[in-house]
Amino acid sequence: MAEDLNQDRAYKKKKKRILIIVLAIVTLLGAVSYVFTYHGEDVAAFFRSLKRGKNGAHSDYSDELRSYLFYKTDYNLDPTKDEEYMGLDRQLWYHDGRLGVGYDLDDEDAFIGLGDAVLFFAEYFRTVIAGDTDKYNGFFTDRYIREFGEHVRFAPQMLYDIHIHQLSEATSTNGSGSWTFKVEYKIHRNDGTFRNDIPSDGSRPLYFNLVGDASGHVLIDSISRKRSG
Repeated sequence: MAEDLNQDRAYKKKKKRILIIVLAIVTLLGAVSYVFTYHGEDVAAFFRSLKRGKNGAHSDYSDELRSYLFYKTDYNLDPTKDEEYMGLDRQLWYHDGRLGVGYDLDDEDAFIGLGDAVLFFAEYFRTVIAGDTDKYNGFFTDRYIREFGEHVRFAPQMLYDIHIHQLSEATSTNGSGSWTFKVEYKIHRNDGTFRNDIPSDGSRPLYFNLVGDASGHVLIDSISRKRSG
């Protein structure tokens, strides 16, 4: 009699454990299903950020992977202390059709009157040179961030030979606008934390699609190796 009672208790405990495991599995599957249904883009962006590596260097817009020998990273770099870099052409060259004009990137007043998109690029390149990753991540639309994730961290970059070619511009009656630019620049002593798809002092053109609102706030909506549209 006692043996039958012990067997019954053991059976009930085993049944209870199985029930708990089943409920845990169902709950886990439900949570996973919820995450992928309502936050699938965030999950995809997370795995893309892991794929980019610990320094967060972006090559999302590159259609091929290459291996380059990069310089040692210095997050405390002051580009103005590098005499060789300071002797290079550090202007921002704006091209609208065949006309190309260079402006001193450090002179904020030089870009007044050139339009919201050009003002945006002046601030964009100053930010990259300063290595201000937090400010840099604010230059992108929510759609871009969802797709590619934020840039984790990059050191100050010694950009030069900076050329932006305006290819298209469209405005709407509500004051919003969009632009397409072909963008080219070189990085002196490239460390690979910002661009890992070009060698030092090399250049590969990119196509930027920008969007802006009536208040003049401009953001990057896409960057690609090929012009879209």
